[in-house]
Amino acid sequence: MARTKATPGVKAYYEALQRVFELQSEVLTAALPHMGERGRNDEERFRDFLSKTLPRKFSIGTGFVVCSDPSVPQSNQNDIVVFDEIHNSPLHRELAAFVYPVEMVYATIEVKGRLKPSDLKTCLGGIAKIRRLAKRKRYVLPAAVPVGPSHPGKAKLAQIEFADELSPRAYVLAYDTVGWASLDSFAKSWKQALLKNRNAHLHGVAVLKRGWFVYQMAYTGADVQVRKFSGNALLRFNSKLLKEIQGMQMAPLSSARYLQLDLEEISNT
Repeated sequence: MARTKATPGVKAYYEALQRVFELQSEVLTAALPHMGERGRNDEERFRDFLSKTLPRKFSIGTGFVVCSDPSVPQSNQNDIVVFDEIHNSPLHRELAAFVYPVEMVYATIEVKGRLKPSDLKTCLGGIAKIRRLAKRKRYVLPAAVPVGPSHPGKAKLAQIEFADELSPRAYVLAYDTVGWASLDSFAKSWKQALLKNRNAHLHGVAVLKRGWFVYQMAYTGADVQVRKFSGNALLRFNSKLLKEIQGMQMAPLSSARYLQLDLEEISNT
């Protein structure tokens, strides 16, 4: 195609990126003989894409999500974790994966080379685990409070704890699919799977090779409603992800809960 002075526009740019992802997955990733390494290669490629397109306030990693209540099971290993590294830090930073307090997680993304119908139950089960962890989210804000009658007019630094149970946004990114002939059947399968697991919520699933994008609508009562789109799947995915994580407020987490310290003990300073 001959070059022109005109810019291609955002849609054309993302369409080109989709084709690049398809070629990389079909040719470059397929050159690896081990299926596990193929999967990791696809994940790393998409992590690199997000690190280039999301604002710097959003860090990109992989690993497990936990909460401060040890009785609540940790998440499965997440292919991609979008997290806050301005106010907070992972509990553990190991070479293979990080361990993230749920308070610092903006979103998780499951990456599939080829998404199959049998994967839907597993994906939604992982999402539901993180939503259970989010019920224990606790943050703190610094504040100056009066010392008391013994020291009139004097103040001390305290940490005011508050709860925020908003769950991290949950997405699935697939390079291709096996088992669906149309976008309608694909969306119907997700709706049926979501009806079976009401503890999960799907903020978006994109299939790059097919150009499909589906997401679950919020606050639909006893019913599950999904919206489906054909074309510009990568652009739709990235736009919705960015819009939703930018709308989430972030603050320092209550580290005393993770360190099993008395909040009053660290507040009297």
